[in-house]
Amino acid sequence: MDITLEDIKDFSKKYNANPVNKIIENAITNNGIENTMLDRKIIAENQPVFNIELPESTRYDQKDSYKCWIFAGLNVIKYDIANHLNIDVKDLKLSNDYIAFFDKLEKANGLYNRIIELKDVSYKFINKERVITYAVEEAGCWEWFRGIVNKYGLVPHSVMTEARESVDYNRITTIYKEKVLGDVTKLIQLKEKHTPIEKLQKQTKTFMAENYTLLSKILGEPVQQFTYEYKDKDGNLHRLENITPIKFRETFLKLDLNEFVHISNIPKYDKEYGKVYELENYYQIEKYRFLNLPMKELKKIAIKQLKDHTPIWMSIYIHQFRNEKSEVLDTRLFDYQKVLNIKPLSKEDGLNTDYITSHHAMVISGVHIVNNKPVRWKVEDSYGDKEKHHGCYIMNDNYFDRYVFDIIVNKKYLSQEQVQQLQQKPIKYID
Repeated sequence: MDITLEDIKDFSKKYNANPVNKIIENAITNNGIENTMLDRKIIAENQPVFNIELPESTRYDQKDSYKCWIFAGLNVIKYDIANHLNIDVKDLKLSNDYIAFFDKLEKANGLYNRIIELKDVSYKFINKERVITYAVEEAGCWEWFRGIVNKYGLVPHSVMTEARESVDYNRITTIYKEKVLGDVTKLIQLKEKHTPIEKLQKQTKTFMAENYTLLSKILGEPVQQFTYEYKDKDGNLHRLENITPIKFRETFLKLDLNEFVHISNIPKYDKEYGKVYELENYYQIEKYRFLNLPMKELKKIAIKQLKDHTPIWMSIYIHQFRNEKSEVLDTRLFDYQKVLNIKPLSKEDGLNTDYITSHHAMVISGVHIVNNKPVRWKVEDSYGDKEKHHGCYIMNDNYFDRYVFDIIVNKKYLSQEQVQQLQQKPIKYID
C-alpha cells in the first residue's frame, strides 16, 4: 500500500491536534535530543563512588585506531606488570602498535591457510560463507590479544611508540586489505589449477614476507630485542639490556592469561545458556569461543574477580543512553518512550534483529555494592582522560543488564558446573 498525499494531510492533522508535539519539536530541533531529554536526576544518582575499586591509572587514548580490544587487554595486564616492575601503574605504558602489527600479520596468514584448506574456492561459496568478508579488518577480542601476547611477547611503549598512521587505521586497513585480497585471488587461481599444497604454502611464505615489509614501512619494524631503563617506586634505576619481548613478558607478567575464559550473555534465538560457541569466519592464533550464561552469573563472577583486585575485559554496546559530559551510562538517562513514544527494544529483541551488537571493548575496574547487590560499575575507556570521569564511565547496573555481552574472567571464579560446561565441544557459527 502506497503513502498518498491525503495520508500526509491526515498525519499532519493528527500531529498538530496535540499542542505538546510542537513544543517538543521546537525544543529538540533547537537543542538536540540529548540536551532536551537528559534527566539530571539520573546523573546525580550515579555518583563516581565505588566500594570495590582498583588503583587509579593513566588512560590510553586510541583516537581513531579502532584498537579498543588491544587497549582493553593492556588495561587488564598493566597492574600485574607494574607490580612486578615495582613501579606505580600510572608510570607504566605498554606498546599497542607492537600487538597491532602482529595481529595484522596473523590475520593474513590465517586467511591464506583457510583458502588453502577449502575444497570449494568458488566465489559463490566464499561469499556465501563469508570467508573473506572481514579479512584483515581492525577488530578483535580477548583471545586474539592473548594469542599475540603469548606468541610474540610485549614491549614498553617507549620501545615501539605509535606510528603516524596507527591512530587512523582506516587508511592502513584499506591498503593492507587490498594487498591481502590480491594474494587470496592468486591463491584461488593456483588452486583452480590443482597446484600442489607444497607450492601453495611456499607462495604463502612469499606473501607473508611481503606483508611483513609492508607493515614495517607503515608501523615501524617490531624489535626483536631492546634495552629498557626505568626507576622503581624506591627511586632505584634499572637497566634491562638486550631483553626480548618474550623475555619481558615472562619476567614481568605473572598473570596466567591462559587461565582466563570468555563468558557471555547472549539471549539470542540461536544461542542457548550453558552451551559453548565458536566463531568460524575469523582467522587468528586463537579461536573466539565463549560459554553463554544468564546475566546474574556474569555479575556474580565479575564481582569475585574485582574483589581479588583484577580488572575485567568486557565488550559492550554504547550507542544509546550515554552522556559523555556527565560520564553516565544508564538506560533511564533519556526517556524516549515518554517523549518520542519509542519503547526501547529488549536485549533479546535487539540481538535477534541485529539492532544491538558488541562493538566496543573496555575494562571494568570497580563496582559499588549496596545490600549485596551491584548498583553501578566503574568502566575504564581508552579515549584519554579529558572526557567522562577522568576517562571512565559510571555504568548503572541496568546498563550492564541490557548492553554488556562478554566478560573475560579467571576460571577459578566459575562454579564447578560452569567449568565442566567449558569442556563441551563448541557449536560453530558464522558471524
